Amino acid sequence: MGILFVACGITVVLVLALAGLSKLGRAADTAGAMQAFGVPPRLAQRAAPALPVAELCIAACLLIPGLARCGALAATVLLGTLTALVTLALLQDRHPSCNCFGRAGAAPVGWGVALRSLLLTLCAGYLVALGDARLEHGLLIEAGRVAAALGTAVLAALALACVVMLQGWLSLKLVRQQGRLLLKIDNLEHRLAAAGIPASEPMAPRGPAPAFEAVTLSGSPVSSATLLGGGTPALLLFVSADCAPCKDVLTALAAWRAAHPGGERLVIVTSGAAEANRDKLGDLLDGDAVLQREREINALFGVMATPSALRIDAGGAIAAPMAVGRERILALAAGARPGKK
Repeated sequence: MGILFVACGITVVLVLALAGLSKLGRAADTAGAMQAFGVPPRLAQRAAPALPVAELCIAACLLIPGLARCGALAATVLLGTLTALVTLALLQDRHPSCNCFGRAGAAPVGWGVALRSLLLTLCAGYLVALGDARLEHGLLIEAGRVAAALGTAVLAALALACVVMLQGWLSLKLVRQQGRLLLKIDNLEHRLAAAGIPASEPMAPRGPAPAFEAVTLSGSPVSSATLLGGGTPALLLFVSADCAPCKDVLTALAAWRAAHPGGERLVIVTSGAAEANRDKLGDLLDGDAVLQREREINALFGVMATPSALRIDAGGAIAAPMAVGRERILALAAGARPGKK
């Protein structure tokens, strides 16, 4: 029974010490968690700064001769109160966030947390029930006596078992964290899809530019074979009528091209209604501006955001990585100019 007694004591000490250290300097978080469990706001505000200090003091008392029994009693009361609060919240179908180990362990409580709290309460109660003589000199001395009685081989086996259990617990925590991360990513992808923004698309392909069909703003059909290649390099620019940076890029690009005539062909791919594009972009859309039905041409070239641009060489192949944003697009236009070294 000595080893069980020491194991219960060490577990209670470690849990209380970790809980106290993790909540130091986080009184606001602790008070919020206490209120979520039903503690009156005024009481929670006053008790929050003292709680981590109390947990650390109780853990220390369990190790000090003459104070260990008092520490065991205090631990039983504290852990029993926590167990009652968690159980009551679950019975009321409430799942407040547990701040027992600070922000690192904050998560909505479930019956697993209630069971964990109950087991810790039983450990502390076991110390009180059987600890009159054993706690007289403190838990450390009792642990030393048990270690001497067990011998080196048994202690090594117990240490190995503890390491394996700790590794298993850490692995479980890692798997749960990765699971929550995947859920967040999945939720983000759904939100992006609902907003009409593809969450992930292939990078722009190398080699010949993908073929596509589109219509001009006047409604006439046109193909990529007419717009790209044919012995003339082109800057393929992707914009949108509702994109304010796109208008800025078109304005800057028009000014740059006016100062550098005779450059490559500018092919603009836009989305949205033709009327909206005329109203918002107006004269910035020249004769080579085409309209896609949704975002099918963006998907072909791996465009995830507007404004974006690609350099298409005279043979109709993609000649440079995609440029996103005003500065990179203007730099791509300057580098794409025929004769530029």
